Amino acid sequence: MGMAIPSSTALILRAIASSLSAIGLVLTVLRFAYRIWLRRFWVEDAWAVVAFMCGISTLTACWTYTKGAPGGEEVLISFWIYSFSLPSTVWAVRESILFSMARIVYGTQQLRRLLLGLAILFFGMWAGFVALKAWQYGHNTSWYHSNGRVHTFMSPPVILYELIIDCLSDTILTVLPLRLLWSLKLPKRQKRMILAIFASSIFTTAVSIFRSVCQMAKYRSIMTPATDFEMASSLLVCNLLVVVTFLYRVCGFVDADHEASSSSDDDDYTTRTTARTTTNILTTIDLNNLGTGGDERTKSRMQERENFNSKEDEAARC
Repeated sequence: MGMAIPSSTALILRAIASSLSAIGLVLTVLRFAYRIWLRRFWVEDAWAVVAFMCGISTLTACWTYTKGAPGGEEVLISFWIYSFSLPSTVWAVRESILFSMARIVYGTQQLRRLLLGLAILFFGMWAGFVALKAWQYGHNTSWYHSNGRVHTFMSPPVILYELIIDCLSDTILTVLPLRLLWSLKLPKRQKRMILAIFASSIFTTAVSIFRSVCQMAKYRSIMTPATDFEMASSLLVCNLLVVVTFLYRVCGFVDADHEASSSSDDDDYTTRTTARTTTNILTTIDLNNLGTGGDERTKSRMQERENFNSKEDEAARC
């Protein structure tokens, strides 16, 4: 017999988890605006968009299912949406974290290929889990006619598969940042970003393990709020790296780092990129005067063009 908690307590826990999820969604919107302003929107941010959309779907379906009439069609639809949008949120966050590391080590060809291969592996595990779950829920629809609020649980093989891929992905996201710190001589600010990724991975792993334990032990009344907290923590962690770097800039630590660092590769990804404009300067050569001082005038004009370009580059850097 599984551990049980009162329904009122479960409802309070779900409300708390939903509030944290809402905060994560708001942070995601701020992240989008900040990254677009920096002109640094990349693949990791695209995966954050996927997590954002799935998070909204999960949050909406969660409360539609909770407040809907038992046996109603909206409850059934909400259950289907919740069952697939929630794990999709978690896996999209994992992809975003993985591509965050790929961005930091983008100049290292071998590691970049490794991270891209892991991203494909993550996508395959996610797609396999969705396919297994969809087949189980759709293969036998007798649970549609259950008494009260419609619900069904995953079969033991599907639970085992989810546990394996969760442990594998969380282990990769926890060990890989440490491996990068040990094997690469990263600049100071990029090391700080890797440590932030490691801390976020540890946090999501702890929540995922707790949810898996509740699922395997059939603590069904605890599993629901644990699952909600897993999504909430994933949405918060998804934006942790961008929020930390933003706060680091607001607090003025970035300027101190710029003064202390002499490496041009020590990029904290909080500096706004500028669109460089190139002005084409045409040099006119008088062919009739090539032998009578034309070479000197040509060299003079070319020197003027080089001086102009150097001044333009200095203005762009400022």
